[in-house]
Amino acid sequence: MPNKLTRAAKENKFFCFLLLNIKVNFYKKLSLFLTIMVLSGCSQRIVGPTLNTVIPDYLQVNEFQVKNAFILKDNDQAFASKIDIIRNADKELRLIYYIFDLDESTAYMTNEILQKIKEDKDFRVKLLTDYQWNYKNLDFFRWLESQQPHGIQQIEIRFYNRPAISVIKFAEFMTLGCANAKQGAESNGLDCTEEKLNYLKKYDGLSLPQAEEVMSIEAKIFLAGFYAKDPNGILFGTQLGYGRDLQTMMSSPGGTPKIDEAQKQTLMKVMKLYWDAKTGSTSEKIQAKIQLSIAGLFFGKELKPFLNGLETLLPFSLKDADETALMTNPEIAYITDYTHHKFILADTKTAQVGGRNCANAYHMRPNELEKKYIFMDTDVYLDLEPKGGTLFKKTFEDLWGFTEMVATTSEIEKHAPIGFLYMINQANTIAETECSKIEDQIQRLGCSGQVFYNLLDQGYSELVQIKQAEWGEKFTSYLHKYENDYLAKTINKKSWTQLNELFDANNGFVQNTTIENGLHTTNVIPMKSQNIYYVENVPYDLSTKGRNLPRQRHFGAAHGEEIEHGKMIHKVWEDAFIAACEKSEKTQEPVEVIIHQGYFAPTESVVHQMNMLMNEKICKNVKLKIYTNSITTTDLTPVNFIGRRQMHELFQKNKNFDSDKFEYFEYNKAVLDSIVANNFLLENGVKGTGSFSLHSKVILFDDDIYIGSSNAEFRSYMMDTNNGIFIKDVPELVASYKKILKNLEDKNIVGDAKNSLKFSDLLELHQQEVKDFAELRDRYAMDDRSFLKSRKEQLEYTINQLYEILNQVSVEMERSLKKKKLEGRSKLDELLKVF
Repeated sequence: MPNKLTRAAKENKFFCFLLLNIKVNFYKKLSLFLTIMVLSGCSQRIVGPTLNTVIPDYLQVNEFQVKNAFILKDNDQAFASKIDIIRNADKELRLIYYIFDLDESTAYMTNEILQKIKEDKDFRVKLLTDYQWNYKNLDFFRWLESQQPHGIQQIEIRFYNRPAISVIKFAEFMTLGCANAKQGAESNGLDCTEEKLNYLKKYDGLSLPQAEEVMSIEAKIFLAGFYAKDPNGILFGTQLGYGRDLQTMMSSPGGTPKIDEAQKQTLMKVMKLYWDAKTGSTSEKIQAKIQLSIAGLFFGKELKPFLNGLETLLPFSLKDADETALMTNPEIAYITDYTHHKFILADTKTAQVGGRNCANAYHMRPNELEKKYIFMDTDVYLDLEPKGGTLFKKTFEDLWGFTEMVATTSEIEKHAPIGFLYMINQANTIAETECSKIEDQIQRLGCSGQVFYNLLDQGYSELVQIKQAEWGEKFTSYLHKYENDYLAKTINKKSWTQLNELFDANNGFVQNTTIENGLHTTNVIPMKSQNIYYVENVPYDLSTKGRNLPRQRHFGAAHGEEIEHGKMIHKVWEDAFIAACEKSEKTQEPVEVIIHQGYFAPTESVVHQMNMLMNEKICKNVKLKIYTNSITTTDLTPVNFIGRRQMHELFQKNKNFDSDKFEYFEYNKAVLDSIVANNFLLENGVKGTGSFSLHSKVILFDDDIYIGSSNAEFRSYMMDTNNGIFIKDVPELVASYKKILKNLEDKNIVGDAKNSLKFSDLLELHQQEVKDFAELRDRYAMDDRSFLKSRKEQLEYTINQLYEILNQVSVEMERSLKKKKLEGRSKLDELLKVF
């Protein structure tokens, strides 16, 4: 069974998240992400165009109108609208989603897509999804592409952020042995680095497709293991390269230096770690095993006699073709950039954007199929005028056709064949029998490698076909479960059994606006026909000049150059903050800025804008309100710890944060749990389990509103693609959304948590962090579960790493708030971009 769980629903969420999301430690140890740029840039107040008076050109070109539109708060209604879009499509569907998990609801959505291609041989579907998240399910997407009722391919799927040549070279470097290395006179070891560098020259001058053609099998295995988050793949790929060459070294052929028995034993210990590091595929095990098996030992002094220290295995000073250090190559530093879009477009007629991915947690209410987190989110359905449809289609095609970063399934098969991972599992099983009697450990490792190669020759294609067929069976199973165990049932105050009872464009759109869920009284907000702006964050220039140039990838962002770096969303936010402040000065009337975001750890620019809004002399009549997850309701715990550090520094810097100008609310887990228990009974009257977690990405700037996929944190600004809509001068719409927030307060679903941000000093704050970690450990019984006891040291190490990062956040925040102008790149943003 595939992993059906979203980020919010992984087993042991707190422990898993620490190991998954504290990527700083993992990537430091693996040396994939050692490029925290020491670059600076800060400002007290950014000068820019005011949206109340001037619409900048980058925004004007993305203006569109709608015939009908709805803000959708209820999960089932938002899913029903997506299904309606698919059913009413004429000839084309275009989709972009960060998460496209095959589970019950996504199987139902997939089936609707398959029905469209069956009905019309000319119907075409394009799906762009994220490489990092979805690679593990690659054969599901290949199965989906293979569904060809008319004998032609009608569904095409591509993956965002394919490995660049620098990443391929890194994989080669990590899996290259040094059997022919020369004896190094000064180090009394082997000049392994020189040998590797000579080998990597074969990539000089190659295009990306050409580089994929000349990759070694070992490098392909390494990449497959990396993207699948499978330590066995990473370790096996490295083992094949080093194991083969170590065999050569042991036999001392002509020209290869001899090594004594003690050195041989040391090498055997290294290889034993590779061989014994057989773990599952969860992210926390990757971090632990890679950290211990690869990085940890290679820091050790015992390897220096025959491996040139760290330089041999981790290419810190390895030069790329342009003479830059490979490990500072931005393509490696930004290897985990995601496409975080949420986007579906039918022809050029209807679209939906917002915060919801494609998985049960976004498309259901609490039920027996999804017992953990259910996300509270916000989407927007858009019945487009022709200009809007053309605009949406063009922005999709721009990203879809950005081949520098986008790979087809066939291209992935060339550089990271997931079938190799299946073969590794088979090879390990066979080798346990066939190779176990070989006494010499190095020869035994060589034997296991030969088993793998034999399997590749004998049945690779057949095994891949079997795996894809298994996905087809899972699809059918999940489809039936959604239809029979969710859609057809009317428990949990659910009166409907067909999705068109909730949303039907052919019969008046929204059919039922009184869905009971205990969270809010309003599930749907109609939008009048007004001017709307489609906004995106993408990895290329969005300026007027840049639109006429060939697409070239940009990395991160720089203050004052957001549009040139493709960060339109954050430029819109910046201008809207300024406009709200200026309106308060001009009218002397109260202005509210409200942030309703599941993940709140603001970028440096937003930090400075918040500080400006709380400045009595500049923005006397502005009130700032934040609604976000608490530590107990979020699926991304460290984000809350980071955000609290930031708010502590703001409280220290600006005392107006302790006045009525600032309000801060967090979701109340106890109340959310009671809503689930009392409103979502399971069969036989059993109370529902699990809870809700906020996932919305909404900001109200006075009478303007942003709704989309971009979080108020660093990843969304520095790394990921995102999209959304920005609507100006819609006081009635804003008032309707404010009613939803007021309802949350009235029902105590959110509570005043401003006092939780106030600390006399960092010592007091750190004491609270220690207490919070202890409570989390107790809640998840971390110290009681036997499978966690063996990883206690790793857990302690990871928590200490988080403390170090939090301390750096405090230092950079203090430095930032002393500066008067934001210019260039931000050290604070760079520090936390991997979260």
